[in-house]
Amino acid sequence: MRALFLSLAVLLSLPMLAVEVEIDGINYELNAETKQATVIAKTSGEYSGEVVIPESVEHGGSAYSVTSIGQHAFVWCSGLTSVTIGNSVKSIGEGAFSYCRGLTSVTIPNSVTSIGSSAFYDCVGLTSVTIPNSVKSIGEGAFGNCVGLTSVTIPNSVTSIGLGAFSYCSGLTSIVVEDGNPVYDSRNNCNAIIETAKNNLHSGCQTTVIPNSVTSIWDYAFYG
Repeated sequence: MRALFLSLAVLLSLPMLAVEVEIDGINYELNAETKQATVIAKTSGEYSGEVVIPESVEHGGSAYSVTSIGQHAFVWCSGLTSVTIGNSVKSIGEGAFSYCRGLTSVTIPNSVTSIGSSAFYDCVGLTSVTIPNSVKSIGEGAFGNCVGLTSVTIPNSVTSIGLGAFSYCSGLTSIVVEDGNPVYDSRNNCNAIIETAKNNLHSGCQTTVIPNSVTSIWDYAFYG
């Protein structure tokens, strides 16, 4: 019994490293040790309208840097129309904005290095996305079924595009890959088209030039 009381006393004396709070209408998980904040889903209701995610928040007399948008933080927020992400966020989590069908505008800052799987899946209201020259990886199905998406710019920082990252983007007519990308070469747009088509991209591209240096084309490369 004494050992049990001692164990409880030790647990109660330990500091709470993570706490969930709502600040200015946005829910966060705050890490007291790292002084970092993660945007999380609302406990009730949903986010709507224009949302601005700040670079930092204050709680209990301490400042916390907002460094990530958590998994499914805004999932199914059909009333969400635009999101501006502060220049401190480094990662956009899995399914963070999936099924936000009313989302028409998103500003991704130069601090973001990774866009998670299905992050913007089924965001049918998005028409264009500029991925900043800080992003290294785009997860599987990240922009899948974004049927309103017509153009995508992939910077030379991106070295990993997951399976089906732009799958079923039936309105996509322009893929721009910046010069100097070590993986997705934009010469004649050919390698870029093949790489994204390999990932089950459904595009409306009218012309594709395949040079004599190509030795293999993946299954279903130009499917649809």
